[in-house]
Amino acid sequence: MPLARIAWRNVKQRRLQTWITVVVTAIGLSMAMSAALLAAGLEDGLADATKPYGMLVGSKGSAHQLVFNTIYLMDTPLANLPLSYMRQLERDERVRRVVPFAMGDHYQGFRIVGTSGQFFDLRPSPGEAPAFRVADGRRFERPFEAVIGRRVARATGLAVGDEFRSGHGVTDRPEESENHADHPYVVVGVLAESGLPADAGIFVPLESYWISHGQHGAAGEAGSAGTGEEGGEKRGVTALLVEPVSYAHLMQLYADINRSPLAQAVFPGQVLAKVYDMIGTGHQALGTVGLLVLVMAVLTVLLFLYSATLEKRRPIAILRVIGAGRRRIFAMVLAETAVVLALATVLGIALTAVFSVAGSWLIGRQSPLAVKPAVSGQAFVALGVVWALGLAAAVAPALAACRTEPARHLAAD
Repeated sequence: MPLARIAWRNVKQRRLQTWITVVVTAIGLSMAMSAALLAAGLEDGLADATKPYGMLVGSKGSAHQLVFNTIYLMDTPLANLPLSYMRQLERDERVRRVVPFAMGDHYQGFRIVGTSGQFFDLRPSPGEAPAFRVADGRRFERPFEAVIGRRVARATGLAVGDEFRSGHGVTDRPEESENHADHPYVVVGVLAESGLPADAGIFVPLESYWISHGQHGAAGEAGSAGTGEEGGEKRGVTALLVEPVSYAHLMQLYADINRSPLAQAVFPGQVLAKVYDMIGTGHQALGTVGLLVLVMAVLTVLLFLYSATLEKRRPIAILRVIGAGRRRIFAMVLAETAVVLALATVLGIALTAVFSVAGSWLIGRQSPLAVKPAVSGQAFVALGVVWALGLAAAVAPALAACRTEPARHLAAD
């Protein structure tokens, strides 16, 4: 009889013990694989979100806060830069383009971003299509027109032609938010799904912020409409995306801006490197937990095999008498272990898919980040570790089975 058939028959005879071993092993495997897939997906999502953006300029303060507020639509805005500073950069011969961002309002918890039409021309790289493409309707052209992200459209039900009124601040709690009731926005466009934080953004002309906040009386607050004055109106911007003429000009601008007492320039990639370190710490913690569960699973496999060996001493003795050699007995125990590990692998991969999708959904619900589980070498390492440890755990029971003395166990019971 083939070894695989014998192993399968033995496994079926001990269904309860088999499935306990399979489930424990599968849970340990899925925890380790899910942590690896989600960590890789989160890193990819964070990196993809920064690709359309180059050097960011904001007021002095936390570089993390500047990047997360501007790109990821998270955290609170820094204090504003005066409009005169933006005009100064626009006139600089070393600068090709300046894209402004003004933040501090929301609609149902989704950030409203005051910007210019150049925002929709940003590309991940020079040869690629624009990252933020309007799929329905058109771009905004005048104050109080809005282009909304696809996620905003799904969550709020807004469509082209609908009106909404923004709330002041970055919270969706009514008791902490004051509406700009005199200045409703009209939706004129909906962005195509991009998988980037912009899917959870509402983009309006910068002038909309200046008008609403000038009459709202909030000018000068951090994240509101500004701190500088121009034409008798208080105006400003929360952040600027500065695109230089050349790389040499980029480094000059970076040094000049950071020497000034007013502003700071940051490269999102440098900020992400520190974020990856934090993610790595959390990933290591999850990996440690997964490893402990894997060790428990291997111990379960070991107990399962020892128990099975003790129960099958008489059948093993009979096999020895009818001609089965020690090598065949050894191979039979390993084959039984392989069957258990194969079942655990199938169930573990299925659980990994469930846990990864659930984890991605939870992260996406709590933040604007779109996390798609990504292929990770560590996930395959976890799978290899399970098989290596499982088969190693089978060696001792297999040796014990080989040493079974037929005469002893075939004696009259």
